[in-house]
Formats: sequence, structure tokens, C-alpha cells
Amino acid sequence: MTVIFEAGYTLPGSDEPLTHARIAHGNNWLTGGTATASTTDTDYFLNGPLNSLTYERWKPTAVTATWEYNHGSSVTCDYCCIGAHTMGTNGNSVQVQYWDGSAWANLTAITALTSDMPVMAIFEPQAAQRWRIIITSGTVPEVGVIKFGEALQMQRAIYAGHTPLDFARNTTMRSSRSVTGEFLGKTKLRSTLSTSFDWKHLTRAWIDANWKSFQLAIEEDPFFIAWRPGDFPEVGLCYTDASPVPSNMGIRDLMEVSLGVTARGYE
Repeated sequence: MTVIFEAGYTLPGSDEPLTHARIAHGNNWLTGGTATASTTDTDYFLNGPLNSLTYERWKPTAVTATWEYNHGSSVTCDYCCIGAHTMGTNGNSVQVQYWDGSAWANLTAITALTSDMPVMAIFEPQAAQRWRIIITSGTVPEVGVIKFGEALQMQRAIYAGHTPLDFARNTTMRSSRSVTGEFLGKTKLRSTLSTSFDWKHLTRAWIDANWKSFQLAIEEDPFFIAWRPGDFPEVGLCYTDASPVPSNMGIRDLMEVSLGVTARGYE
């Protein structure tokens, strides 16, 4: 399970249903703040999770470990996304907290991670200056990306025809055979996840208010997406090589758009 909800989560009245995708991208996650951590291995980077370079990672020297983001002023968030991590492999649990002015308050329960799939923690909008994750149990992990912010909520749901990222493996392999055809082994050269998200019946007003910001953000950075967070656990840390361009459907002022993505693989 890598979509994590706040204990007792109640969908805010103005929010889209949890059958609609949530997207965390470079124009809605927090930037400009500072990071602190309980410890940082000398071969790794305290500030690694502040950017979106998945190879530049933070690694503590011991568990239990904390990594904190201080924005410098109060701001409202409704998600925490974590990507390019090894917490599933290392048998870790994670919890998200915020500083309420006098103590750390829980936004999620301590949650055991069973894979290295990206994490999206969803909680009711909360204003704070300082946010952190706590890593417990298991052995020392690596974490590449940690983001807090307010998610883009898609106006429509998708279901039919979509291949969830967890099943959308795109693996390049090379088999070895003897001159007589005996199987001598196989080498996996590269493995990514590839799928597409297709939305229809988006109003022009919604596109005007939301899409350009997303388009511009994904020209620079990858993004997190939970395609149907209330029903399914798949979360991707994705990038695209083609800007998703909306087009008119010919039905009143309704538009449609297709977003093809590649995501970092995980086991």
C-alpha cells in the first residue's frame, strides 16, 4: 500500500472524489525551504530530496531517522510524496508529521512499506511551516525525493482502458543461447514502467485554471500521480517527453487530453 491516508481522513467538501487522480508536480509542491535530518551518511546528500534528481539521495546513518522540510513561513499542504526510495527493500515503516507550534503532530499512522513504489500520503489541508517524515524499523534506507504541497485534483475519473503502472512493465532483455539453441541465461538491460492517462469531458474553465501550470511544470521535473487513490494503491514518479496538449471534443466546451508517461521502475 503506497497511498496512505490520514487516520480518520474526511474528504473536504470542495475536493474531487478519491476516484479522481491526484497529481503532485513542480508548480504545486513546496520549494525554497531548508532541510534538516537526524543524521546523514557522509556519502549522501541532506538536500537530495529537495530536488527531483532521483540519483541524488539522502541516507541516514541509523534508524529511527527523521528528515524535515522547513518552508520558512506557514503554508497549506494536503500531501506528502516520497520517491526513489528503498524503504520497501529495507523493511521500513514511515510516518508523516507537522509542527503544530509546540510539538510534532501526526498526519499519518506508522505505515509499513512492502515495496519501493513511490508513496503519496493524503491528508486534510493543514497549514504549518515545518513538515517531516519519520522512518522506523528495518535497516537504513536511501530516499531520493520528498515533496509536500497541495495536489492537482483531476476533474474527471478514468478507469476503462487504463493500464495501472504496477503492471505496465517495459523491460529490455537479452537472452543467451548456445549454437545448438540451449538456453544459457538472460540479462535484463533496462526496466521502466510505461502507461498513459486519458481524460475526457474536461471543461474549458477547468483546463484554463489548471492545465497550463501542470504542462509547464512537467517540462522541467518529473511528477507524482495516484490515478485512483481511493480504490487502488498505484503511485508513480513519472516523466513525459511530450507535452500533453488538450483538444476540443466538439461537445459544448468540453476538452480531452492524453498523457503518456514513463516511470522509474521498482520491485
